[in-house]
Amino acid sequence: MSSFLIQTSSRLRQALARVREAVETHPGRVAAGVGGALLLSSVSAFALVEYGPQPQLPAPSLVQQAVHIDLSSQVQALENAPRLLYTTAFVQDSDSAASLLRRLQVTDPSQLRALARDRNLQELLRLHGTMVSAEVDSLGTLKSLSAALPGPASHAGHAGSEDVAWRELSIRARADGGFDDQVRVQQAQAQTRVASAVVQSSLFGAADAAGVPDQVASQLVGLFGGEVDFRRDLRPGDRFTVAWRVYAAGNRVVRVGRILAAQVSVDGHEHSAVWFDPSGHPQAAAYYAPDGGSLSRAFLLSPLPYDRLTSGYGWRISPIFHKPEFHKGIDLAIPVGTPVRTIADGRVVYAGWGTGYGKYVKVEHPGGFATIYSHLSRFEVHVGEQVKQGEVVALSGNTGWSTGPHLYFQFFVHGKPVNPLSIASYTPKGTHLPDGLRAQFLASTAPRTRLLALMPRESDVAEAGSPAPKG
Repeated sequence: MSSFLIQTSSRLRQALARVREAVETHPGRVAAGVGGALLLSSVSAFALVEYGPQPQLPAPSLVQQAVHIDLSSQVQALENAPRLLYTTAFVQDSDSAASLLRRLQVTDPSQLRALARDRNLQELLRLHGTMVSAEVDSLGTLKSLSAALPGPASHAGHAGSEDVAWRELSIRARADGGFDDQVRVQQAQAQTRVASAVVQSSLFGAADAAGVPDQVASQLVGLFGGEVDFRRDLRPGDRFTVAWRVYAAGNRVVRVGRILAAQVSVDGHEHSAVWFDPSGHPQAAAYYAPDGGSLSRAFLLSPLPYDRLTSGYGWRISPIFHKPEFHKGIDLAIPVGTPVRTIADGRVVYAGWGTGYGKYVKVEHPGGFATIYSHLSRFEVHVGEQVKQGEVVALSGNTGWSTGPHLYFQFFVHGKPVNPLSIASYTPKGTHLPDGLRAQFLASTAPRTRLLALMPRESDVAEAGSPAPKG
């Protein structure tokens, strides 16, 4: 141990001697080294102070003060104030002033009595299918009513005019319980609208989805009724494109006009038509194929715009007598009140009651043909009247020996009943466009056929602009 201490002491003395020698030999370098060491130590001390523990901040304090606001009077006033309702309804053929107003939510007895004597409202009741708008409060009190009436004859446009006159009816309630009527003559401008749709379930369902009015869909059925049986032939995936005319004032459609051009694709087969109304040749005004061929046929394939076949032609078990019978026509299920059209030009030879048939109409057609429409609810023609193809002869019903609302339709050839589903074999096409009008036809109809070609291959509706093409 003593030897270790002696050696250590010797080494320390030698180290001190070297330090003394260095200080004496290089005093400036030694001072710089000591100063640098002190500087580094101060920086370290500063860093420690900067990132050290922070002082504690005082706890936040929240001051609350209750403020009392009495809203009960305002709430009560809002609850007591009548709420306004905006309602619409369509005039029905059986409407009275009271029934129409009640569908518009008007229930005030004094108003119902007063409006029943209103002359303008009585005129409106004769315009079946007209839309009526009303503003009614929650107590059933009418505030205002508006509707579009046909224009007066003195303001009607001349033949070929692209404008149509109409009258805007406005009825407003006064504070004294009376009413102020105002009728203003307005001008509506013709516009062309175009739509395309794919059939999923039915023609009318596809039309609704594409924004096509029911009036146009019904025209479509009548237009191609000699070529397409929309009851049996239409399948999901079939499509149609149609251009039609409307008469509008601002954003309000006053009247739906005729189809200008249409195309129906059924099972891959295209059926097209364009309207041509040549000036100076009214007898040639009709629908034609795009090449000028005629679309008219001797017979429509169905007397109804849509239906469901429930019983075919031939032997069956009678649903009334529950025994075999030969069914000499077809049963088409349809709601009561559906318009029934004659399938061809002819003369009404019977319109009355028949055992089993209930109310029925019989029409004789040129060439030895005849048709019978049975189980009707109302007649629209009388015996001896001449009718045109597509004209409504009655409304469907449920009269006679019937188990539910439907039309019993029969087709006769020289007095013998024939399956109505075979009408197509008896219906040749009509005449073609006169040769002298071909150039005018192509010039007039080309823009409309181009409109159809421009429509996308998906359901869409477009306004083609105004004014509509003439012709």
